[in-house]
Amino acid sequence: MKIMKKVAAVVLSISMLAATAACGKGEEVAGDKKWSGKSLVVCSWGGAIQEAQKKTIFDAFAEKYGCTVEETTDPDPAKIKSMVEAGNMEVDVWDVDCDFVPRGIAQDLFEKLDFNVISKEGLVEGFITEYSVPAEISTLCISWNTEKISSDKHPKTWTEFFDSNTYPGKRTLYTNPMSMFEAVLLADGVKKEDMYPIDVDRVFKYLDAHKSDIVTFWTSGAQSVELVAGGDAALGTVWGGRVIAAQKDGQPIEKETNEAILTGDAWVIGKGSKNVEMAQDFIAFATSPEVIANYAVEYPGNAPANTKAYDLMTKEQISALASSPELEKTQLYIDVDWWVKNYDAVYERFQKWLIS
Repeated sequence: MKIMKKVAAVVLSISMLAATAACGKGEEVAGDKKWSGKSLVVCSWGGAIQEAQKKTIFDAFAEKYGCTVEETTDPDPAKIKSMVEAGNMEVDVWDVDCDFVPRGIAQDLFEKLDFNVISKEGLVEGFITEYSVPAEISTLCISWNTEKISSDKHPKTWTEFFDSNTYPGKRTLYTNPMSMFEAVLLADGVKKEDMYPIDVDRVFKYLDAHKSDIVTFWTSGAQSVELVAGGDAALGTVWGGRVIAAQKDGQPIEKETNEAILTGDAWVIGKGSKNVEMAQDFIAFATSPEVIANYAVEYPGNAPANTKAYDLMTKEQISALASSPELEKTQLYIDVDWWVKNYDAVYERFQKWLIS
């Protein structure tokens, strides 16, 4: 992504979004109440992320189209598969991890997207398939408890993160190897340009050497914050957005964006949805530059999935993001294609290592 030279200062209100958002090539005129009286079910991640989505996406879509957006949480792959197999898709649109997309496609769990309705223009490359588009770009960051480590002397690289002599205390890491393994290899001296194919044996060798410093491996974003801010871990791998949300609540936690690992979430439509056309309109709306810009301002812990959103943000708003075109110079995008081919085998080996 490249920084846009022309930056307009706008923080769009829900009413403005409902009236003006450019929501895809085949979309009806704004405010046409196309889906009046209808209901769409959307599943996302809960917490601060979903609160921001409700404020800037769900409510705005409902207002624009005269419909209702029903929310649920926990986009668990097993839940999606179970609904498809039962022939009872209870959720129309899912916000899922991008690494799940290729596995879900292989299992025929999603409806194809209609790119006559949904525009690809500006969407981050590498995260688009026939069945998915990026919802946001997530940042896995170095994080620390500010009561245990001074913010002016905190670790700025993954190598420093694992240096228990300079930074004593326990660490907490992610149970998902995707993005976490990249951080481990950066810590072990691998350059960004040499990251793929991932040297899995090297990852486990490094983890073996540092296992005694790890208090636990977290399974949810909320848990990662609890472990670090609560003091059980002095340092942790934490999603940038979770850190920002915790800071707003006054919790003693901070992040470092240097060497952050960039991954993402994706919008998909559950196979067998009874509202496929409505779901297509929703995804078109949710990925439009105006809506994504508003969401990024509300939840700056992640980066916009549509690069055109930067045109609609001030320099100050862009600088508040955990990732941006400027910050990306020191950050690493995961190679989704590599993980598509290797995720299952790596995940299985990692889970065995965790209980060894």
